[in-house]
Amino acid sequence: METFGGYRLYVGSYTAHPGDAGIYLVDVDPVRRACTVAQTNDETENSSFLLLSNGRLFAANEQGDCARFSSFAIEDGGALRLVDSFRAAGAGTCQIALDPTGARIYGANYESGSIVGCRVRADGAFEPGFRPVAHRGSGVVAERQDGPHVHMVGFAPHASSLLAVDLGIDALVSYAVLPDGSLEEASGFVLPVAAGEGPRMLAHHPVLPLTVLVTELGNRVVLFRREGAGLPSWRFLASHSVKPTGFSDGECLAAHALFSPDGRYLYVSVRGPNEIRVFSVGQREALELRSRHSSGGSWPRHMALSDDGSMLAVANERSDEVVVFAIDRASGALGDNVARCSITRPSCVVWA
Repeated sequence: METFGGYRLYVGSYTAHPGDAGIYLVDVDPVRRACTVAQTNDETENSSFLLLSNGRLFAANEQGDCARFSSFAIEDGGALRLVDSFRAAGAGTCQIALDPTGARIYGANYESGSIVGCRVRADGAFEPGFRPVAHRGSGVVAERQDGPHVHMVGFAPHASSLLAVDLGIDALVSYAVLPDGSLEEASGFVLPVAAGEGPRMLAHHPVLPLTVLVTELGNRVVLFRREGAGLPSWRFLASHSVKPTGFSDGECLAAHALFSPDGRYLYVSVRGPNEIRVFSVGQREALELRSRHSSGGSWPRHMALSDDGSMLAVANERSDEVVVFAIDRASGALGDNVARCSITRPSCVVWA
């Protein structure tokens, strides 16, 4: 949504202290190179992931004692009003996804290794939940893979199955969505990932049948070609390391990936080295590293490209700031900082 010659962002954050706002509305003016907090909302805690759809904003509320997500109405001026919150058994809802119809919402529970969901009414309120699904198993990295840890759920383009990315058991899991919205394991439902890789998230190309998997522990970008609707049709194409050669200064954890709106470039954030890596997407469905850039801060957890592909917003969680970069359309490279905005523990950015 353009406003006063600029743009707007919703920023989700971890609420470290009582009274912290969980969601911020930020005005970005690239001409004046200014970034200003226009509104805040403190009606929910730990809004670690945001989803904007059909004029409503949904938030994953990452809490240790339950699974939880919320729905907000967007009022005049972009202000948010809490409509409803959904709470269920589980813990650590770190990401949410709507089904292709927008009538059902599902949450990925990192701490409990489970998936919850419910129907969404036209007014944004939630109906009673579906039966939760819990994963089983563990991985080889004891301190991070002691059990299942679902980090993402979502739908691939032109597919009706729900995909779950489980960092704890090194696997992608596919579920058939029943008419009532509940889930059951689909045929050929598991796509194993190499032991210890710790899969974190998927990104789907906007045009080509390509999907990228980011592995948090292995620090890799894995490229697949989808040759059908389900996981059994996914064909491995290539794997690229995003860990800097010789890096030994603390943790290195790949975080987020997204394709440019035209599909020519892939952006990957890496925490620790605090880098954004830019890959080109070739005609032969191959990735080629084109450039590396500072994230402008510390711990780039999440990124978002503006709809026109001209700017990239980065949530630098540990340096408490959102940094907006200009994008060079010819090369895909990050240009100068357009603006910086001080926000406590930002975790997710969404262009309004």
